[in-house]
Amino acid sequence: REGRGGVIHVDVRFSENAKQVKPDYFVHSTGKKFLTAVNKAIRADPPKDTRRTKEWIERKHKLEEEYPIKITRYPPEKYTIQKEDGTEEVVMRSKMCTQRVIHEMNQQLLESGKIDNAIFSTGVGIHQMAAAQLITWTQPRQMLSSGSLGTMGVSLGYCMGAKLANPSKMCISVDGDGSFNMTFTELKTIGEEKIPVKLLILDNESQMMVEYWQRLFHDERYIAVRNKSPEYTTLASAFGIKSIYAESEEELPEKMRQFLEDYDDEPVLFHARIERTPCLPMVAPGQPLDNMILVDEEFEVDMSAAPS
Repeated sequence: REGRGGVIHVDVRFSENAKQVKPDYFVHSTGKKFLTAVNKAIRADPPKDTRRTKEWIERKHKLEEEYPIKITRYPPEKYTIQKEDGTEEVVMRSKMCTQRVIHEMNQQLLESGKIDNAIFSTGVGIHQMAAAQLITWTQPRQMLSSGSLGTMGVSLGYCMGAKLANPSKMCISVDGDGSFNMTFTELKTIGEEKIPVKLLILDNESQMMVEYWQRLFHDERYIAVRNKSPEYTTLASAFGIKSIYAESEEELPEKMRQFLEDYDDEPVLFHARIERTPCLPMVAPGQPLDNMILVDEEFEVDMSAAPS
């Protein structure tokens, strides 16, 4: 009626119909069966007018330029480091955030022309959201992630399976310390079988997504959101796996280059020390899409809408 389609709700549960948004059509089906039928219908009778699709894609590009994903940048600070010869040196270093590390990885893969040949897995948390936002997706099934059930710890296993099934692909696990801590015993399998996966650990010593929820919806009553993580480089070494460590923006480009280019035939772990930052924009539970949280600042939320 409005020349722009409508809302089609596909669900295996009748009870979910119109629970949040009243759809124009409700289809009682699994997502797989519905999309298979839709694809079959489109291939049998392709749309003749693609103008509106083209207009929307152009508008999407303009919106992305107008509202880019913001990456937190930290001012340089003075640090005293000990050199190999035992002497001390004062250097300027800038801290990093999740988004900065993932952005650097994405840029290097784009510039090297390797993005099409990459498969990414993730755990669950801020790093998962940032990966979805900032990686340039160019191929189907390029992201392996637990997007509905939200199973922490799956990234390592997903990455191993992807590499074994696609030995010619570059398989990268983008993981947070909270998720990685749940399944890092699989490093034993990777080390023994010499599975050449690339493991990026974004370590802020916290369950950052849960911590952010507790800040927003539970009056900052924090519980079980801070991690006491091991030295991941030492852990990797214990299983015979090469490792890299970075904690500042100044060293990130070269360390990322080593991670992506220098270990094609063996596993490697990259431990990136990052600050605690949320992933924005975000929509609170029960809120419409046009009521996004865009800036990390104090604002009112409906406490009763706290996610379970």
